[in-house]
Amino acid sequence: MKKNMFNFVVSLLVGSLGVITSTAYAAETTINDGSNTGDVTINGTLGADNTDPDAEIPEGSDSWINVTLDTATIFYNTSSSTTIESPKYTIKNNSGRPVTVTPTAITQTNSVDISSIKDLTVNFKRDDSSQNSSAKLVSEGSVAVTQASTLTLANKVGQLLSTDTAATDTSTVANASATFSYGGSVSSALSTAITPTFTMTLTFAPVSW
Repeated sequence: MKKNMFNFVVSLLVGSLGVITSTAYAAETTINDGSNTGDVTINGTLGADNTDPDAEIPEGSDSWINVTLDTATIFYNTSSSTTIESPKYTIKNNSGRPVTVTPTAITQTNSVDISSIKDLTVNFKRDDSSQNSSAKLVSEGSVAVTQASTLTLANKVGQLLSTDTAATDTSTVANASATFSYGGSVSSALSTAITPTFTMTLTFAPVSW
């Protein structure tokens, strides 16, 4: 059977968290001895490496986000099936901090009638098999992210907490990467192919230590 291939494009959104103040060198002095000057120490870091857990980047800053993922994806079914399936795609955290991944938006980018899509979900599974997450993207032909849960990826050396032991061989780290795929169903088998397209937004957030 010829497969009906549905193009599915993934976009990324990293929301602004506002101004974050570093406390790495925080100190406070009261000048109350008749002096009219105060000396302030300035410690600069230029070219900070956000893959280094010890980098001088403020906790919670979006500058920690360093994620690699597949951004051109598909789902499909055959004319004799009502089950939607897809290949598996990958997402990996390269950061020195853990990062959360949450599907936050879905929009259809063409005008194809999708009333036949009963449900469409995106499913994430961390490579160490200890955490899964998912979100419904289409329900009864209606496009909206519902029932979304969040996946947490460890930092590049496998630390979810600052007290966790850092892996010396990053090739053995499984909790810093995950696969994702699509699933669902159509209300009845389709005799004529349809090709809807969508943009899914994933929001990333660094986890502070």
